[in-house]
Amino acid sequence: MIAEFFKNKAIGWYLSAAACLCALIFVIIYGVRGGDGGGYSPVSGVAVAMIIIGILLNIGVLVKDFGIGAFLPYLFYLITFGVLFNSEMAFLSNVGFGVDGSVVDGGFIAMCIFLAFAMIASFAACIMKLTKKA
Repeated sequence: MIAEFFKNKAIGWYLSAAACLCALIFVIIYGVRGGDGGGYSPVSGVAVAMIIIGILLNIGVLVKDFGIGAFLPYLFYLITFGVLFNSEMAFLSNVGFGVDGSVVDGGFIAMCIFLAFAMIASFAACIMKLTKKA
């Protein structure tokens, strides 16, 4: 049964699975990181909600390939990026101008890398086919 399930999957499905995994790692790092530590940008509930909706849609697409459905996770990952950029703006400007010595930590960099990978893989997956035609 499992072998039959994977036999019909195309490269887009594997990219979508990678996007889902990257988004899951992103939300874990974002939650564990807990904001910037200086109080400039706490964890955004909207960003967490958007990424979780994206992950759930991505899981739905992985289980059942439904037309435009592969585009929806990418859309929610993109919205998450916008919300995250907006919520982290105070922290980033503080780092940029060196007001109080805040620095970009490894968690922030890893978080941004995983979100970027999730967006890129999800976009590539929505362009490619997820399942092979029988």
